[in-house]
Amino acid sequence: MGDGKFSIAGLPWLAPGEEKILAPQSLRTNCLCTKHNSALHPLDDAAQYFFASLKTYLERDGGMRHALVSGHDIERWLLKTAKAAAVSKNLARGQTPLSGSFSRNPAIMDMLDDPCHWPEGAGLYCVMNTGDTMMNHPRFQLQPLTNAQEDIEALALSILGLGFVLLLEPRDVGKHPFLQGAKYRPGRIAISYPTSTNWLTMSWEDGRVHEALTVQHVRPV
Repeated sequence: MGDGKFSIAGLPWLAPGEEKILAPQSLRTNCLCTKHNSALHPLDDAAQYFFASLKTYLERDGGMRHALVSGHDIERWLLKTAKAAAVSKNLARGQTPLSGSFSRNPAIMDMLDDPCHWPEGAGLYCVMNTGDTMMNHPRFQLQPLTNAQEDIEALALSILGLGFVLLLEPRDVGKHPFLQGAKYRPGRIAISYPTSTNWLTMSWEDGRVHEALTVQHVRPV
């Protein structure tokens, strides 16, 4: 919301379908030491820039615009956010809170500290296919994906209507069929209007070639 507050839903302490408006301070939880909290603060700035740019580009045609952000910072912010939600028992199946355990718990802090510590194939995937339609909405939605031991090993994400998965462990084709055809670490999100195009470039330092995700504006709703 533009006034600095958040409307939230889907948490285990809310009734099904209930929505509540809270100040940002109400969603904070202490899950990092002072040193790590200070060191990871730039991730919050990167996420704010990413979300604000994407929201602006999706909502209106303002002519040619371009924003640049580190994709590794966005991945680490998503992991940091999920970790905080897990520690505060705000991740659940139905109304039952999850344990908050991650499949790579011993490595989580290393993954937050350094992008080089992410396993091969772990990271952000766009799971939308060519021809898919989406409706832009001012929501960030997160769903934990767990293994048989109830450990969180991935996150299903809706970012302003765009679908992603954040995989926290090495990709296994047999184990993760929902990633078939997904774009690994998209290098650019292009929002195309009839007379202009906006670009949100995500930089990656992993030696790979990264595909672009193109969103074509159809009509206002």
